[in-house]
Amino acid sequence: MTTTDLPRPNPVDDSPAEPPLDIVTPSTVAALRETIFGEHWTLHRRVRDIVADLDDAPRSGRTYSEETRVAPELLPYAMSRLGLTASEIAADHQVRGALCDWSQVAAPRLLLILTGHFSLSTGGIIKLGNGSRYQQDCLAELETGKAIGLLVLTELGGTNGADHRTVAEWDATTDGFWLTNPTAEAWKFMPNAADGAVPKTAIVTARLLVDGADQGVLPFLLKLRNRPKLRTRILLSLLTAFAPKSRTLRKLRTSAGLAAGVDAAPLPDKSSAPMDHGLYRFTRVWVPRDALLGGDWARMTPDGRFECDLPLRRRFHRAIGVLGDGRLDLANAAAASARAALAGLVNYSQQRRPGNGELMADRDGVQLDLVSGVAKAYATSVLGRRIRDMRTAPDADDHNHALWSMIAKPLLSYTALQVLTSCEQRAGAQGALRSNLIADWIGNLKAIITAEGENRILQVKAGERPGIIEALQLPNTPPQLPWYINMLIHRERRIAAGLLRSTYDPASSALGPESAAVEMARATGERLAATALYAEAVATTDPTARRLVESAATAYALERIHAQGAWFLHHSDMPRVAEELRIHRNILLDHLPTMVAAFGIPELSGAVFSEDYIQWYRDFTGWGDSGVAHDDSAVLRRGAAA
Repeated sequence: MTTTDLPRPNPVDDSPAEPPLDIVTPSTVAALRETIFGEHWTLHRRVRDIVADLDDAPRSGRTYSEETRVAPELLPYAMSRLGLTASEIAADHQVRGALCDWSQVAAPRLLLILTGHFSLSTGGIIKLGNGSRYQQDCLAELETGKAIGLLVLTELGGTNGADHRTVAEWDATTDGFWLTNPTAEAWKFMPNAADGAVPKTAIVTARLLVDGADQGVLPFLLKLRNRPKLRTRILLSLLTAFAPKSRTLRKLRTSAGLAAGVDAAPLPDKSSAPMDHGLYRFTRVWVPRDALLGGDWARMTPDGRFECDLPLRRRFHRAIGVLGDGRLDLANAAAASARAALAGLVNYSQQRRPGNGELMADRDGVQLDLVSGVAKAYATSVLGRRIRDMRTAPDADDHNHALWSMIAKPLLSYTALQVLTSCEQRAGAQGALRSNLIADWIGNLKAIITAEGENRILQVKAGERPGIIEALQLPNTPPQLPWYINMLIHRERRIAAGLLRSTYDPASSALGPESAAVEMARATGERLAATALYAEAVATTDPTARRLVESAATAYALERIHAQGAWFLHHSDMPRVAEELRIHRNILLDHLPTMVAAFGIPELSGAVFSEDYIQWYRDFTGWGDSGVAHDDSAVLRRGAAA
């Protein structure tokens, strides 16, 4: 293939630049906000205010264990304020998504348990349950947050997919199943259920054995931890008050309320994203017949036979279909924190005067990171929101939701981590302080990248189907796309063609089939994000908002092209990329406050979000100005003269 195969932009000419953008009005901000939130801003504003009122600001002096207990305390309160049960939240993609988005921004500890509680456990019972009394009893405790729900899937030897080692053996004499880990590799790894003070209800994946025959991996419902007995609760309270570091307290917290046959060992603390992770060993843990969650496709008959409508290897993938909702919720939550960090940094940069007194916002090194971050945040936010909207559309069943989530989660979370890391570094010492939340958001991002399927594995699985993901199209995609999106499409098609022929493009950096699949998934995600944002620009009626959104779409796409410069240089020249990128970055730079105002970030407690970060520290210390009044500029002049 020659360089003429790639769509060429027109060469740079000397035609006059477009006239200046119209004066920004409140309607422009509203139009930009609609770009981010679609028709759901009213819902988001309500959920935002409820979550912000939870007052989950980081507090100094808490131990890791104390941090892990924050979320279970916040969840019932948040649900009561929303006036919804867990089932109602789990079934409503927009409400659940908004709750995850704003929890990541304003209650980072709460986010950590939301997908487990709503999508993986409550959603799993709703989608795969049979309405039995046992299942309804488990669900009732989840409905109000009295018990916390989670998925117990990963094994110490690896996630293993359909090759699970944990077994569930049918026992006709007891009309139930025995859950067992036959080897150390089968121990369940990382579920957040090591703290005995909180009841936990789990969906456990295990290999079903019926009369010795392997029936594949299926989900089983288990009350992993019940509420400790009154005597135990009193003892826990006394030890917490008078012997908080004692070994007896640690052992009691770990063992309290565990189901018979379950052993638990708390795992070492993580550096961030505090959860009570543990390692779990099952030794003949009994669950009743109705613990099997087989939907309408797998069941135990009254006479003890197993029936299933699916082939053996497909059963596990059908069983974990609930992961798709959690993946998308985490992806969108990641994008929400990127927006919040940018809003904070824009605010802070317009106040901070380091060094020679030049405003931080006027330094082009900072400006570059801000405009690049805003373009990324808009593109990924719009893609995530549009995929969420597809889940609630009348033709929702026509979309491959699992595949969309597998594309979205890596793209949105990796992009958010890039933006957050950049904001953390530009904010300097402020970025390191937990009071400014960026550090906690980054900690959650690292957890998100691993949770509900590690990102790289998701990219491999999605990219292994190049012909399918290349054909993914967002609803209402404009029939005519600009040259820069066509360049992304061209690259995506070449990568797909190579994968289908089991060959690698000579300009690719792929080492083998898996890394080539990752490249394919990334190319598809970037093409979809650029297209999603461009489509919003076309649909926007406010002329100023339209030009700003189109500049963000252009800047995002051209940055993706620029980042793959070696590939494009091999296949084409790039006559206009750098110049156009500079033009659209400058447009965004001139309107940064407007762009971030559309994010609707609440009044967060950190200094970088305050109107006067110096005053924030006066209030924090209680020192005021220490009774000394002076002219800062005069001091600087005297220092320079000396």
